[in-house]
Amino acid sequence: MSQLDLHDVTLCAVDTVNPALAARALDLSLSQCHFGAAMLLTHEDVPTRARLEKIAPLRSLAEYSHFMLKRLADHIATPWVLVVQWDGYVLDASRWSERFYQYDYIGARWPGANVGHDVGNGGFSLRSAKLLKALASESFTIDADIGEDVLIGDVWRAALETGHGIRFAPADVADEFAYEYAVPRQPTFGFHGFFNMWRHVEDSAMLEIFDGLDIQTLASPRGVALLKIYCDLRKFGCLRAMYRRYRTHMSVADVAHAFARNGLSDEAAREYLNICERG
Repeated sequence: MSQLDLHDVTLCAVDTVNPALAARALDLSLSQCHFGAAMLLTHEDVPTRARLEKIAPLRSLAEYSHFMLKRLADHIATPWVLVVQWDGYVLDASRWSERFYQYDYIGARWPGANVGHDVGNGGFSLRSAKLLKALASESFTIDADIGEDVLIGDVWRAALETGHGIRFAPADVADEFAYEYAVPRQPTFGFHGFFNMWRHVEDSAMLEIFDGLDIQTLASPRGVALLKIYCDLRKFGCLRAMYRRYRTHMSVADVAHAFARNGLSDEAAREYLNICERG
C-alpha cells in the first residue's frame, strides 16, 4: 500500500520532556505518510526514523512557546510543517485533503471559543513557512502566560490576517483535519490530547506509556481527565497503573484535589478517588 505523499511538508516534534514518546508519535505518522523531511528537536538521543536535531532543554511551557514562535522557522525548509506532539499524531492518512494546503494554519477547533478565534490547537497543527516567518517578526511580542497556539489562533489572529495575509482554516476544514476537546463526529487526519489516547492505543501499549511518561505530564489536568475516563470505563488495568504512579508522588488528598481542579464537585472527586483506591 503506497504512502500519502506530503513532500511539501516537514514532520516535526519539539520535545525535551518526553522525547521517546515524541519519537513514537513521529514514527506512527511516518508509517502512513511520506514527508519532505521529518525531525525531532530534542536534547538527547532516542531511537526514531526521524532526524534528530539537538537543542537545549526547554524547561517550561513558556520556553516551548518561545521556541515554536521564534525559532522553529530556522529548522524548516519546506513550504509547510506538520507539528506533532507525543500525544498527537496522524491517525488516518486517507483523511488528508488537498485543500488543507489552502491555509497557513490548521489545528483542531476549541469548542466554546468565539467563532473566528476557534482554530485552533497547536499540538497537532499544519503551519506554513509564511506563518513561521510572520511569527518570527519583532512586531509579535510573546506573553509568557499564554500558550503559543492561543497567541496564534486568538490573540494575534487579526494582526496575522490583516498585516501578513495569513489564512486560517474555517471550522469545517479544521474538523476534517483533527480533533481535541470535541468528540469527533467523523474520522480525522489526526488528533491531539492525552485524554483521547484511549480511543487509539491498546491498553497494553498505554501501560508502557504510563511507565515512561514524565510524572508532571502524567499528573497534569489532561492526565487526570484520562484517569477519570478509565474510571468511567472500568478499565482497571490502566486505572491501577496510572494511580500507582500518582501515589508514588502524590498523597490521597492531592489526587482528590486534582479531580476537583478538573471541575468535579468534592463529592464526585471522593467517588472517583474511591474507585481508584478499590481498583
